[in-house]
Amino acid sequence: MTKAILAAFLCASATTAIASGPGETHVGGTNYLENGSLTYEVFETALPHVDLDGCPAQFDTDVVFCRMTLANEMAHVFVFSYEGDQPLLAVKSYGLGDGFLPF
Repeated sequence: MTKAILAAFLCASATTAIASGPGETHVGGTNYLENGSLTYEVFETALPHVDLDGCPAQFDTDVVFCRMTLANEMAHVFVFSYEGDQPLLAVKSYGLGDGFLPF
């Protein structure tokens, strides 16, 4: 009997998750990303990070800005556009070590 109840619950949960979609906000605080883009506003509130004064050399700091997170023994530089909703354009990762940010 317990297995049947668990199976029914799992099926109902899966159906509920599939029914949700882009642009919908639910009581639980889930915000779905329009067109799959991560905006700086969402990043700012959701991820612990540091603001960087510059960006990797391949990016023009007149049109983008960068933030950095640390995870899995790596530094991850997130590159956001100044335009519009400030979407994420790129993520560049570096191994932690001496001089790991070469910019």
